[in-house]
Amino acid sequence: MAKKILVAYASKRGATAGIAEKIGEALRDKGLQVDVLPVNKVRDLTLYGTVVLGSAVYIGLWRREGVRFIRKNENHLSELPVWLFSSGPTGTGDPLELTEGWLFPESLRSVIERIKPRGITIFGGKLEQKAMNFFERMIIKKVKAPIGDFRNWEAITSWAEAISDHHLQVLN
Repeated sequence: MAKKILVAYASKRGATAGIAEKIGEALRDKGLQVDVLPVNKVRDLTLYGTVVLGSAVYIGLWRREGVRFIRKNENHLSELPVWLFSSGPTGTGDPLELTEGWLFPESLRSVIERIKPRGITIFGGKLEQKAMNFFERMIIKKVKAPIGDFRNWEAITSWAEAISDHHLQVLN
């Protein structure tokens, strides 16, 4: 039996979880077995032949639980095909242009280089003012971050389909 794909994520308010679910859906649509789990619910990486890992980004940093996961599982991840994504920038346009080419926190560079991901990307995020606390609203106002849902479902699906193509090639 072919090993499953794990889509693991670190999300604060559900936007990154939504991206992970969409990736899982696109992979399942290609006939693949997929588990979509928050990183703190992943127990056994040996069940998986491919890992997709993503985190929400706040002030240029991945969520703490995402950082713990990638550091704790670095050795196992370096033996698997891995894809990484970040989510967070708001505003219209290409998230990579909005972040001026930023893909992941510099503090993770050495770990990511050792894992050697097959692909790294960044997706637009979602900001809802009503969900923010006072401190967050103050920061958002100061940096003038656009409010709204900037996730591009077509781009997310397309990225996931590229992962499925690679996974299927490895199986054949």
